[in-house]
Amino acid sequence: MKPEPKKATWTTAENVVPLTITPRPKPTCHRQRFKIQDFTNKATGSKSYRVTGYKRDGSRVRENFADLKAAQCRQVELETEHLARETETAIRATKLTDTQLRIAEACYMRLDADEELMLAVDHWQKHGKQHAVAVSPRLDEAVEEFGKWLDTTPTLRERTKANLRLRVKVFASSIGNLRVADISPDTIEEFLDKRQNVSPASRDNDRRAASRFFRWCIERPRRWTTANPCRDVRVERNGDVTAPAVLTLAECRELLRAAQQHRKGRLAPYVALCLFGGLRPFEAARLTWAQVNLKDGEIRLEAHQTKTKRPRVITIDATLAAWLKAYEGKPIFPSNWRKDLDIIKAAAGFGNPQRLTQTQREKVGTLKPWPDDVLRHTAISHYFRQTGSYGRTAEQFGNSEAIIKAHYQGRVSSEDTKKFYGIKPLTKGTGK
Repeated sequence: MKPEPKKATWTTAENVVPLTITPRPKPTCHRQRFKIQDFTNKATGSKSYRVTGYKRDGSRVRENFADLKAAQCRQVELETEHLARETETAIRATKLTDTQLRIAEACYMRLDADEELMLAVDHWQKHGKQHAVAVSPRLDEAVEEFGKWLDTTPTLRERTKANLRLRVKVFASSIGNLRVADISPDTIEEFLDKRQNVSPASRDNDRRAASRFFRWCIERPRRWTTANPCRDVRVERNGDVTAPAVLTLAECRELLRAAQQHRKGRLAPYVALCLFGGLRPFEAARLTWAQVNLKDGEIRLEAHQTKTKRPRVITIDATLAAWLKAYEGKPIFPSNWRKDLDIIKAAAGFGNPQRLTQTQREKVGTLKPWPDDVLRHTAISHYFRQTGSYGRTAEQFGNSEAIIKAHYQGRVSSEDTKKFYGIKPLTKGTGK
């Protein structure tokens, strides 16, 4: 309701004149104390915006801005400061986005002092930024690139490449197309829990293959993730470790006899190196006669030829020396060796019938499965029985002493070892 006007009188000598005085209405909004003025710089001719006004303490504000928006932000800040009297929630002009402001507030709340934020940023720039993930691809893209790397890298043997390729593909198809950097130890555990239909050893091999894939993702120049999620995951094997198989003396003799009789001993050097020297199949495949020093009784394997990526010197005993001298100069790893080895194993009663012709299957009859690395296991078992030394055996075959102690003690008897090293080659290439 509008206030009623108050009446007043004005007295003169002649008469009294009534006057009406109307009260001034209160302003609906506060008066702006800070204004924006446009002006042109006389020296340069450029247009600028000046924020002018007076603060509560009487100090004058005259600030120039090239951008109108910046001037308006400063005007709002000064007005808010004047009205709010410097409260904690005062509005201030800033170029930060809402997200950046929330992050800054969260950072300050976690620090004991404001100046620590700059120290934290400096430390990140010097020590943490170089380890950060730039762009992390989806898992299917990363697995495809990993497969291309496997095809071209010379540092892994073909069997290892095939194993990694298969297990990493199974892993990728089981967890979904996540970003590599988003995969956590929980994701790895969920994947392994789905693999309940396989043995604990196979599940552990799945984890190892995935771990190798993530190590590759971490390496330069990719840097797709900063941590390997498989490192915090363990698989309990529960004693599910198969004891290494060892050939009997009769099986050793049959295998060596078959190697001598097949194509004039074409594969005899390879078999002898694996059975008496304990070379892994891919180590023998990479060996040349130039590395075999029969005079000093040594074979030197370079780092790129071994599983451990460390060079190794193998002592040539009298039995292995006799076999190598009998077939010196023959290719150690001839072409088409796989078919030749299948025929030799079948003659000794081992192998896969599907790899043989119908005539060969009828000739050899029933075959026993060929145990993995059985030639190497046989060599290590007899060498340890002969020397009784964990250290010498580990050095000779490129294992740790713990592996020798866990797997190769008591596999053969002293009498069998004596006869094993007594197997000498027959007349060269005749089988007699």
